[in-house]
Amino acid sequence: MANLTLAEAKKEIGPLRKQLNEWADAYYSKDAPKVEDNVYDKKYNRLVELETQFPQLITPDSITQKVGGQIDSEFTKVAHPIPMLSMGDVFSKGELREFDQRIQKLVGHPVAYNVELKIDGLSISLEYTNGRLVRASTRGNGEVGEDVTKNARYIKDIPQTLPEPLTTEVRGECYMDKEAFAKLNKERDEKGKSVFANPRNAAAGSLRQLDARITKRRDLSTFIYTWVNPPEKITGQHQAIDEMHRLGFHTNQTGQKLSNLDDIFAFIDKYTAKRDSLTYGIDGIVLKVDDLSIEQSLGNTVKVPRWEIAYKFPPEEQETVVHDIKWTVGRTGVVTPTAVMDPVKLAGTTVSRAVLHNPDLLKEKDVRIGDTVKLHKAGDIIPEISEVVLSKRPKDSVPYKIPTTCPSCGQKLVHLEGEVALRCINPSCPAQVEEQITHFASRPAMDIDGLGPKIVRQLISNNLVHNVADLYHLTADDLSKLDHFKDKSINNLLTAINNSKSNSVELLLTGLGIDHVGAKAARLIARKFKNMEKIMNADVQEVASIATIGMTIAESLTTYFAQPEVIKLVEELKESGLNMDYLGEDEPEEIKDNYFKDKTVVLTGTLEHYTRSEFSKKLQSLGAKVTGSVSHNTDYVIYGKNAGSKYTKAGNLGVPRLTEEEAIAHIE
Repeated sequence: MANLTLAEAKKEIGPLRKQLNEWADAYYSKDAPKVEDNVYDKKYNRLVELETQFPQLITPDSITQKVGGQIDSEFTKVAHPIPMLSMGDVFSKGELREFDQRIQKLVGHPVAYNVELKIDGLSISLEYTNGRLVRASTRGNGEVGEDVTKNARYIKDIPQTLPEPLTTEVRGECYMDKEAFAKLNKERDEKGKSVFANPRNAAAGSLRQLDARITKRRDLSTFIYTWVNPPEKITGQHQAIDEMHRLGFHTNQTGQKLSNLDDIFAFIDKYTAKRDSLTYGIDGIVLKVDDLSIEQSLGNTVKVPRWEIAYKFPPEEQETVVHDIKWTVGRTGVVTPTAVMDPVKLAGTTVSRAVLHNPDLLKEKDVRIGDTVKLHKAGDIIPEISEVVLSKRPKDSVPYKIPTTCPSCGQKLVHLEGEVALRCINPSCPAQVEEQITHFASRPAMDIDGLGPKIVRQLISNNLVHNVADLYHLTADDLSKLDHFKDKSINNLLTAINNSKSNSVELLLTGLGIDHVGAKAARLIARKFKNMEKIMNADVQEVASIATIGMTIAESLTTYFAQPEVIKLVEELKESGLNMDYLGEDEPEEIKDNYFKDKTVVLTGTLEHYTRSEFSKKLQSLGAKVTGSVSHNTDYVIYGKNAGSKYTKAGNLGVPRLTEEEAIAHIE
């Protein structure tokens, strides 16, 4: 890079930042990473190199100047007065040695480190007032996160009250262990839902649920490792973890206080070898200066603390040979390349295929038929090609030629503006029709039991269906042409198809497979407009005005329904007898913020101004949940005369107790 000119750096830095921003948004905000960590890290480090050599090109919005993801969700925003910074990372022991030398130079003497496992999850902050959990939040962009208190109350190892009346904040990692992850993905797969790419995404998606009951079912865990404002008696990181453990927090007890780099390297080697046998995922080792006073003196950069570093594990790799590159067509016409390779054992399973995602990535990696490649599992789960072993490339190798026609229908492939994907835009493409009908019949959509990919494929190959509307014209004679379809199977499928006609319109909207319009968005749109006709005639601003929908979904929806062939399709479905109305509940009236909104309340004793039933209804109208028993999840106990065991239990648990008069004062 020494010979790079300013003009050349400018030319490279723009697309690089754009790509990194897209990847970071997918990882932090959507919990759906597009590339493996090591691919992102290489690109990120390249940007750092360019900005280091040409500091005049650094901009405030550069990803190197920011922490984590942007906040774009339905959760209440939470400011972090002390930012939740990300960690710097290194990828070799040599770089760790350089970090240690840098610390010693800044401090003036050798230091001890608390060496900890780097848990593969998402950051969480827990705030306590007088020993009682009052708020849990995510890191977000480091300065502003999301309030996930309701969900955190369902994570079994987060203490709702502490044994001492501390007002404090601790931070750690929320994660999903391997067993819970495998169970969740199995359940989702059986229900026809997309599976999570890795435990980190599963944990993030589970913690950031608007319905806390879903979080409860997901079996999340935490490891707490940082005390934001520890008591004066706490002087070191290792001591802080021990004290947090004593207070009831779930801490990782594998960490060690070490001063010698050889001992630190031995710790790394030990857990590199043990990594697969742990019940939870780790993706590296963290070194933190143990002395808290030194931590404070070293401070932070704009993005990372100077006193800690993460050593990232290299992904487990195997070499194999690519024999073919196959292209598949998805529901929206995106054509995706997949490398077909010699089978190899990788992280416990046999792997023979790896998705290459898009033509740009295929060109960037320069994968060719006959190449020997290094293969790893992204997130220890998804097979991915790391790089080509150029020293083993055949002498007669030629660059792979990207196809120009659809492998299914033969039509010309196109690049749409702003996309890296190749697309087939032929609406009659058999592969697309197959994916569209399969999606239409899936459980989140029209839920037509028995209509899976194999049956759909047969229907298309027998020229029985060309779009989803044709499903409603199928007869017993038609289905008798399918392999292994007898009277019972025929009757069951025809019954399932007929039953789907009565579905509420949001399921039809989901089934149409409109870009960006998933089941949740479809439900919100249907609830707003009530029927398909109004949905089809809605303008962009009307749709975008729905809470959480936004312009991307609104533009996609209105563009879709502006197409003549779509209007014709919906008309055919209507003529076939499909319900076009919203059958769900109307949107509840918005409850204004008040003292009891979203709180769990228990009533006890004899009330003077209301009957128990009247006061319960009053509280419920304010958005409170009134329950009959006191627990860690109770926010307030309201008591009258002769209050008994519930009053006593509230005191023991540290739950605030209000007299009837105090409660009424908060209402009025």
